[in-house]
Amino acid sequence: MKKLNAILFILLALQTFSLTSCEKEKPFADAIIGKWEVYSRKQISYENDVKREEYIMYYDPDEMSYQFVEGGSGIYSEGTNDYLFSWTLSGTELTISNLYQTDLVVIAAIDGDTLTWSYKTPNPDDPTGSFEFVLTARRIG
Repeated sequence: MKKLNAILFILLALQTFSLTSCEKEKPFADAIIGKWEVYSRKQISYENDVKREEYIMYYDPDEMSYQFVEGGSGIYSEGTNDYLFSWTLSGTELTISNLYQTDLVVIAAIDGDTLTWSYKTPNPDDPTGSFEFVLTARRIG
């Protein structure tokens, strides 16, 4: 009987430990805060919504990063150059403003320490074509 009680105690302790050690998932607005080092960008070309070509460009460490700061400001770094931008979220739709000629609106996702975002844009040279870009970054701070 003592052996059975000891086993039950150990199982109960393990179950309690496993429940208390689980970290709750952060809201997306909190999870994106930090510095993200870009390591790849995929470009997919479409013609009449049919995939025609795909290639992936890989980046060296410290080549490109985005830092999202609480309050909606950020720093884009390209090599040794830094540029300020602002950002907003609506669900998983991330809008980056004041960095490019127009606002960049992407669909973003975070899985652990990996940030991925994607967006489509028309091909300016082909009215039946479009491009999809997928950026992948890892959290470095």
